[in-house]
Amino acid sequence: MQSISKRIFPWVVLVGAWAFAGSAAAQEAAPREAQGAPPSADSARAATTAQDDTDTPLSAAANTGQESVGDVLPEPLRSWNGWRPWLSDKGLTLAATYQGDVLGNVAGGVRRGATYMGRLQTTLEFDPEQALGWKGGLLHVSSFQIHGVAMSPRFTGSINQLSDLEAVATTRLFELWFEQRLPDKRLTLRVGQLAIDQEFFLSPFYGIAIGGAYGWPTIATANLPSGGPAYPLAAPAARVKWAPDDHFTFLLGLFDGDPAGTGPGNPQQRNRYGTNFRLSDPPLLIAEGQFGYDAGEKPGTIRLGGWRHFGKFADQRFSSDGLSLSAPSSNGLPLYRRGDFGLYAVFDQQVWKRPNERESAAVAPGVNTGVYIFGRASISPADRNPIDFYVDGGASFLGMIDGRPYDKFAFLGSYSKISPRLSAADFDARFFSGNPTPVRAYEALVEATYSWRLAPGVFLQPNVQYVMHPGAGAADPLDPLGLRKPRNATVVGLRTTIQY
Repeated sequence: MQSISKRIFPWVVLVGAWAFAGSAAAQEAAPREAQGAPPSADSARAATTAQDDTDTPLSAAANTGQESVGDVLPEPLRSWNGWRPWLSDKGLTLAATYQGDVLGNVAGGVRRGATYMGRLQTTLEFDPEQALGWKGGLLHVSSFQIHGVAMSPRFTGSINQLSDLEAVATTRLFELWFEQRLPDKRLTLRVGQLAIDQEFFLSPFYGIAIGGAYGWPTIATANLPSGGPAYPLAAPAARVKWAPDDHFTFLLGLFDGDPAGTGPGNPQQRNRYGTNFRLSDPPLLIAEGQFGYDAGEKPGTIRLGGWRHFGKFADQRFSSDGLSLSAPSSNGLPLYRRGDFGLYAVFDQQVWKRPNERESAAVAPGVNTGVYIFGRASISPADRNPIDFYVDGGASFLGMIDGRPYDKFAFLGSYSKISPRLSAADFDARFFSGNPTPVRAYEALVEATYSWRLAPGVFLQPNVQYVMHPGAGAADPLDPLGLRKPRNATVVGLRTTIQY
């Protein structure tokens, strides 16, 4: 009975949410706020302040949707001979962003070499008010065309992805949802196929990063089934957002708990086209509270949250008969523990403003130049998770060069700690095998990057990353004896972003 209730629970929530959205739309509501440059939700807004900005995804380009290269192109590319603004007036907006990463492992890791990874992101949004009179609604569809070879698994052996573009090469649906804003504009409901990393566990200032760890964090990717409903995967879900005033925002999301489903191999292969639409898995519940403030006219935001998964998770060390999984006398079947959870905190704060900020604002309206710091930390139980502690953070410098208010550079770092239970399992394997096999402990990553605005909607971004303890100190996959660890790796690269 309990298993059946878990399976139908997401269905009940989704159906109820849809009915709630429909009844709200039937009420007299104020017009939806102007959407501005499309798209609004599947693209990261420029980091202009540290106030609530939960529409900023970290798996997408940091500049997506802010400006278009079409502004400097001739017709018909500029406005499709007037069709693009006409469609926008009717509530239909279409945007595309192409990003490409050239990355080279120049030292250490598993092997040296270079890769190219590219991704075309397309987003369509429809505001039904202009065409249908439905006030406060928004329909959103986004997709990816991903191609190339990932750097991390083949060359560095790191658990942290060195590019947030890394994914199985394919064409896939990403998000498909409808959002309804209630008449008071304080409460919104979003229902459909959602990606959790588009609104939760983030700060807009991570958008400049190249490494995937600074998007959906490594602790969540490693601990949740199929990595969780995060890029490039999404899952059926419902999300409620409530902003009672200008300082506080609360988010609550209920997701199907496994976007790919159980099975062998890469979960992205099991949901290759993003159309599994699973509703039968134990759910994933996540909640977050946000507080935005001004500290001497320097904005900041604190976000506190947590998630709870209602599935079963294998113990990292012990079998169901209470012995070590590595023990010859063990039955080899892991001990399963009921449920899993994680707690997290996120902050960002402007710490310095340029004295000539007004001059920069006149050249680049909406861009708050200065220095910002940001960070995240998270914990999860050690007995059922490979990573039990994670922290990352950095500093971002916006518009620091005179005459270049759109340029920015950043320094970031992350630390992923292997749980004591998994490290003990490695010690067990060493003891029972009699071989000095490696014991995993942690992986750390640092990154430096500079985003150079070449033209409206066109950005070049050189970057360098250094990986310490690739694979958290696991054995080098190219070592036939399984005794050697990969050396610390140095990766250099160049990202190209074109927004349209």
